[in-house]
Amino acid sequence: MVSHVLVVEPYADLRAGIVSVLQRIEYSCDAVGTVRDAVLRLHDHDYDYVVLDIDDPSAPMRDLVTSLDAHANLILITDRDPRELRAGDHAVLRKPFAREELVAYFAH
Repeated sequence: MVSHVLVVEPYADLRAGIVSVLQRIEYSCDAVGTVRDAVLRLHDHDYDYVVLDIDDPSAPMRDLVTSLDAHANLILITDRDPRELRAGDHAVLRKPFAREELVAYFAH
């Protein structure tokens, strides 16, 4: 069974890079650049993972994190010190990150 991932990343280059890495390890990906688009996708699809950049100042990413708590495995991307976040049980990937660091969160 193929796992489905939603990537929520406002920067197109980083979004495309994450999707490329995940597709190489045979994950099915949808990718959006805004919280609004993420909410629409989440209403229509079930995802096994959500990769979410929480540093976008123009969007209420924290609100999205709160609403997703019970729906999927969250991997939060940030450039801040993970100890500053109240990430709960969610994985935190600090920018800049290597491809191998991202893949490690998806190891079977």
